[in-house]
Amino acid sequence: MTKTIELRVYGMTCDDCAKHVSSGLKNLNGVKEVSVSLKDGIAHIRATDTANSNDLIKLDVFKGQYRAQVRSVKND
Repeated sequence: MTKTIELRVYGMTCDDCAKHVSSGLKNLNGVKEVSVSLKDGIAHIRATDTANSNDLIKLDVFKGQYRAQVRSVKND
């Protein structure tokens, strides 16, 4: 089973920022797909049930200029 996690991402100002956040999110075990919208400041993550949304916002990518907040978690 999979789930979709939506994060509000703060601090992104350019396309490289969105790419950096995307590659950082892909590092968590269980993450299958990531799409990051610079315009909306949103990251959508499709992951297995083993991925924890609270672990996502604690990743190294969110310890510097970016920070994230969990907006929703939906089971697919």
